[in-house]
Amino acid sequence: SSIVVLLYDVLFMRIFFIIFFIIYPYYLNSKVINLKYEIDWKSIHLADLFWKIKIEENLYEIDFTIKSYGMTDKIYGYESITKVSGEIKDDSFNPIIYKSKTKSSRQDRFENIIFNKNGTISNIEISKELSSNQINLQNTLINDYQFFTDPISQLVQYFIYQTDSERLIIDGINIYELSSNKKNTENFKSNNPSIYKGNAEVIDLAFPFFKGLYKENKKNNLEVITVYSFEKEKIKIPAKFKINSKKFKANLYLKKYEILQ
Repeated sequence: SSIVVLLYDVLFMRIFFIIFFIIYPYYLNSKVINLKYEIDWKSIHLADLFWKIKIEENLYEIDFTIKSYGMTDKIYGYESITKVSGEIKDDSFNPIIYKSKTKSSRQDRFENIIFNKNGTISNIEISKELSSNQINLQNTLINDYQFFTDPISQLVQYFIYQTDSERLIIDGINIYELSSNKKNTENFKSNNPSIYKGNAEVIDLAFPFFKGLYKENKKNNLEVITVYSFEKEKIKIPAKFKINSKKFKANLYLKKYEILQ
C-alpha cells in the first residue's frame, strides 16, 4: 500500500540518518560497532536495519542499510544503502562524502553530497530531474545558509561532545535543524520486543527548522522521535526508537549488537 512506501521513504531519507548516531562512544578510539534493528509498523515487521560504524583515530565511516522484510519485501523489494565518511577535528564530526541509494519496485533514486572542509557544499547531485526553478531554489538556500553538516555527523558531535553545531543539516532533499529534550528514564521489562532489559535514558528529538530544497513551503510531517538508550562499554546504544509522524507511527527494536575494539 501507499502508506508502506511512504513509511520507507521517510524512515530512510531522514529519520534513520539522524537517530542512529546516538550510539557513538563518549571517547574516541579505534572501534567498530555493528547493530541490527527490526522496523515495525503497528504489529507488522516491515524491514530490518543494519549498520556498521567505524572510527579510526580522526576518521569515521558508516555503512547503513535498510531492507524490506517478509511479504513487504516480496511486494516492494525495498533496499536503501547509505555510506558516509568524514574526519574528526576540534570535537566536531565533519562530513566529506555522503552517498545514498534507494531501490524498490516503485523507485530508483540517489542523493550524493560532497562537502568542503569548512562546511560549504562542493557538489550536490540527486537522481530526480530538476526544473530551472527547483535548481534556483536549491542554490538560493545553499547560498543563504552556506555551512552544512549531514544528519549523521551532527548527532555524532552532539551526543559525544554535548555541543550544538552552528551548521544546518542537509540530506540532499531537505535542510533542517535538530533539537533534543531529555525525558525521565524508562524501565524495559523482560517481555519488551528489544533484546535489552533494564532502565533506559529517554530523549525526544524534534525539528524546529525545516525547508525543502526543491519545494517551497514543504511541510515536515515528522513530529518527534523518541530514543531509548542504555550504556555499554561507555557507548550509548539505542534499545528502541519511537517515531511519531502526522501520517503514521513506527518502532525500531534492537535485535543484535556487537562492539569490536
